[in-house]
Amino acid sequence: MADAPPVKVRIAVVDDEKMLLQVFSSLLRQHHYQADFFSNPLNALEAITNDPARYSLVIADIRMPQLDGITFVKKIRFLLPKMPVVFMTGDPSPELKTEVLKLGNVIFLEKPFPLEATLKETIPKLLNTNGENP
Repeated sequence: MADAPPVKVRIAVVDDEKMLLQVFSSLLRQHHYQADFFSNPLNALEAITNDPARYSLVIADIRMPQLDGITFVKKIRFLLPKMPVVFMTGDPSPELKTEVLKLGNVIFLEKPFPLEATLKETIPKLLNTNGENP
């Protein structure tokens, strides 16, 4: 089992696929991360806007019906310019990947991807670039 990250690490996971949110919930708990889960990006945006210091990282789908992930992150970046983000998509294109990477401090993952490896490698990597110590 991985070492427990500090309590201050809290992750916002945003995806309209509720099954994926359930899987993330189980795995994040196993790795001792605190997280809030949102199936609607507008609700996530409200939570992050109301308490900008609450989250250390955002994991978000790019394609969601209420608000696309890129617009979602641009709105977050207005308040938190260095917020690290893991973007997920099942419909990648070179143009989309280029647009996402221009946002900076992001990792782009194509679905399906190994969730366990993401938790062990990707999340700590992004948190370290943001000055956190997972």
